[in-house]
Amino acid sequence: MIVNNIEFIDEDAELFPDGSVYDAILAQDTIIQDIPCAGNRSVVFYSSGQLQLCWLSSTTILDHLPCAGDLVLYLHENGRLLNVSLASDYQINQVLYSSGSRLTFDETGELLEYSESLDMDRLVEGLPCSSQFVVWRYANGRPSLIVLSSSHVIRRKEYPRDAEVFLNKDGEFIDWRLVDLESGQHYKQRVFGAIEGEYW
Repeated sequence: MIVNNIEFIDEDAELFPDGSVYDAILAQDTIIQDIPCAGNRSVVFYSSGQLQLCWLSSTTILDHLPCAGDLVLYLHENGRLLNVSLASDYQINQVLYSSGSRLTFDETGELLEYSESLDMDRLVEGLPCSSQFVVWRYANGRPSLIVLSSSHVIRRKEYPRDAEVFLNKDGEFIDWRLVDLESGQHYKQRVFGAIEGEYW
């Protein structure tokens, strides 16, 4: 299937009513809207035709950021980055963010949230955090999403080890859920923290 000079795999392709592509798998590595998109991976478009999601086929610079290849990338409808993994250390507003961190931005390019890997279980803002999951922080540095490495009391209520806890920008509790935390287990990490994108 070829749409707008882009070759897609027909199987499981989803189209908008006008026949344009919503979600489909690229037949090969393809440059779409100046972004190197990986073949045999899904790409998603807004109804406007703007690219919404792709897997990068190579490391590339977008909005001045070094974006890691072979990882999923999300875009706002205005074309600005929504969520991306850093290919190398990068400084924003005099704060250095480590290679491999995922960053989430608003439509103007303002940083909203970022992930941080821990080399061992440790306290983050007084919360015992598991190193088996990344810690998500708001741009102000306060944690937005953590997984407890041990039981902990928050607002006079005790939450168990394995609790994934959501917090607001002021550090106040929002919600929680239980995850299955087993020592030595390799866990799939979230690409977004407490702030989620449109595509889910």
